[in-house]
Amino acid sequence: MKSISFSTLYCMASITATFANEIECTTPSKFTGSSPKSTIYVIMHLQTGDFFTQLMDGMKQQAALVGESGVNMKIMSADNNDTKQAEDILMAAQDETTVGILTVDGSIDTLCESINTVLNTSDIAVVSFDFEGGACSNRQVLTSQMDDDIARLVLDSAVSIEGDGINVGYVNDLNFAPLLKRNDVWEEFKVAHNWNQVFFVQNASEFPTQGDLQSAISNAIEGTQNVSFIYAPWDYLSVTTVSAVKETVDTIDVYGADINDQDIAVMRSSTWRATAGGDPMYIGGALTRMVAKAAAKELLEKEIGIPSILITQDFLLENNVTNLIELAEALPAMALPGFVSACWIKSIGGGEEESPVTEAPNNEIAPVPTPATERPSSANMLGLTVHVGVILIVSFLLT
Repeated sequence: MKSISFSTLYCMASITATFANEIECTTPSKFTGSSPKSTIYVIMHLQTGDFFTQLMDGMKQQAALVGESGVNMKIMSADNNDTKQAEDILMAAQDETTVGILTVDGSIDTLCESINTVLNTSDIAVVSFDFEGGACSNRQVLTSQMDDDIARLVLDSAVSIEGDGINVGYVNDLNFAPLLKRNDVWEEFKVAHNWNQVFFVQNASEFPTQGDLQSAISNAIEGTQNVSFIYAPWDYLSVTTVSAVKETVDTIDVYGADINDQDIAVMRSSTWRATAGGDPMYIGGALTRMVAKAAAKELLEKEIGIPSILITQDFLLENNVTNLIELAEALPAMALPGFVSACWIKSIGGGEEESPVTEAPNNEIAPVPTPATERPSSANMLGLTVHVGVILIVSFLLT
């Protein structure tokens, strides 16, 4: 065995530990704050409603916490125009500072040509939220809330409260991918529980004003009898349906989707019994993190589901929840702590990089999201490096 002084041994161990700390977290070059600062574009099909307002707020907050000094974010709306959304994608790619593009809504039929052009001619990452149809390219990342589970959580609650063999009403717009998925679950529940759908207010987003939609729902209610509840699986529809119920038959229950401050206020003072979804601000933050990680080539998954939680009227009242801040305190999983994050991104929801435990009220468990990546954590990397260093030292002593 070779002799070796304690000072030499200490020096070797120190070098190993220093090396481990240095590789603990490395910010990708695109996000080191060099000038000009990198840009993420958000290309939206529509911005109508509180959900999108808070979604954009979360995106912007998270953009400021990416890398060493944040990332620029530019948001564009196509105002419900498919052609304009496709053109906006190509326009965003012309900016030399663009590292990622996030599309919100849209479909394979209208956006694929633009998305493929960007992916085939540049190094720009493309993430698509609530995209209708399959991926345009194996480089495109698809993400959405788990719409099947949003519907199941709420409709399971409706079954437990309302029962089987009843008259029900329905308000929806099947021109949007998430609402179409929720509709599939609705159709399944109608058959399984012998619900008799006595009216369906269709194409709800195409009414010129919210007042016009409310009138249509009110007319549908007045044209039927003995309706136990109405399912309206988008909070814009849910809130409007509640208003229609109040002016007609105020004993009809409402089951909806999504959650924000206005929704909480309405649920506390109406017959809106249950909803499911996530805090749109934290969802927006998660979307920004996905684009940043995709741009850094650290996002290995190509399909990512964003988890949702069941929120009942009883839970809000029993816990005196009056806004999203209080809801996140009562249900910490709402903040998506650590969901799709990285050591170089400070998540607005807090937490380490991991799949969050999403526990809903009444012990109902929402689905756990698919991890965005199998990349070892920085703590594991540190431990591995130290172990390797120790092995090298021991090997040196033994030779």
